[in-house]
Amino acid sequence: MDGSPPIAPRSAAHRHTGVDPLPETARASVALPGARSALRTFPLRAAGPREGWLRVTASGICGTDVGLFQRGVAAATVLGHHVVGRIAAVGPEAAHRWRVGPGDLVLVEEYLPCGRCPDCASGAYRLCPQTDLWGGGRRIGTVPVSEDPALFGGNAEFMFLPGNAVVHRLPPQLPQELAAWVLPYANAVDWVLRAGRLEAGQNVVVLGPGYHGLAVTAAARLGEAGKVVVVGLPRDAERLGMAEALGATAVVAEESGDWGAAVRAALGGGSCDLVVDTTGSDPSVVDVAVDLLGHGGRLVLTTPKQPAAVPADSAAMIRRCLTLTAVRGRPPQAIGRAIASLTEGTSGLEHVPTVEIPLEEVGDMLTRLAAGSGPSSPHIVVRPDLDRPDTQRP
Repeated sequence: MDGSPPIAPRSAAHRHTGVDPLPETARASVALPGARSALRTFPLRAAGPREGWLRVTASGICGTDVGLFQRGVAAATVLGHHVVGRIAAVGPEAAHRWRVGPGDLVLVEEYLPCGRCPDCASGAYRLCPQTDLWGGGRRIGTVPVSEDPALFGGNAEFMFLPGNAVVHRLPPQLPQELAAWVLPYANAVDWVLRAGRLEAGQNVVVLGPGYHGLAVTAAARLGEAGKVVVVGLPRDAERLGMAEALGATAVVAEESGDWGAAVRAALGGGSCDLVVDTTGSDPSVVDVAVDLLGHGGRLVLTTPKQPAAVPADSAAMIRRCLTLTAVRGRPPQAIGRAIASLTEGTSGLEHVPTVEIPLEEVGDMLTRLAAGSGPSSPHIVVRPDLDRPDTQRP
């Protein structure tokens, strides 16, 4: 994990003391076909030599979870792929590979790569065909409960770690309330600093003050951007306030107004160097984004909510030497940098309120989010320990 705080090497033989034994069963919120959910209990089995079990402490809900739930899963599935927890059990081969032992606080990426293809060999395991959702691949939070041992998602008390899981040990000093930010923040760090090639003092426009939009705002702050302008709709007033707490200038895009002019005014009448579109819903914003960019500007597109043609003024792009880049996930180096920033307190994401919910409320929350009636804060975290008043949080 390049750039992350130093973590002492760990041998497979190392074991923490005082770790509770693996229980016989665990509860999980299960997404069902037809946009329904149910709380179910599953048996736990021993971890094999290359496997492990995670006691989940936090499972962040993102737009992918909402989309999967809203469309209706094909079979009963435990969702949740932004997962943090403590190692509850681990086989010797897995402990050596992941450099972890029972009790360690870890982050689990959503990818389940093959480990053998050219993409895996180059470190771009997020692009491995085996974990490509668009090609029928598998990821954490998408494997149906019919596959043993059922618990492949974070919306559960315990999550199974197969041998090809991607696990990162977290520093013990990382604040618990920020640990669930690692993956969305790492995405943003990659989108802004690598794909967006942000240089200190350059101006950034962020389209959308949602989960990733606020993370992108924090990443622009990490990259020492000049002016950062975050654009949202009138209903996003509270989220725009969170963006302002991160040091950005908020612009409200009225449904019928020229929000491009409002952004230029917020920039002091000038242009910007980087636009990151996190809305993924209206391709028509691309034309406005292109118009906002100055010479050599970059436009970064994140995953759209649905396939759509992207209109762009190619003549303007050529005249101003603009770059359009599409992004997907993040490389491991971005995770290291995100962990370091969150641990050192340089992200500012502590200003974004965390909405914590127990397992019993996951289905209702996904239904609310799908209907557009969720909480004002986009940072919603499933905390299985909230269901157990006798359990101390780590």
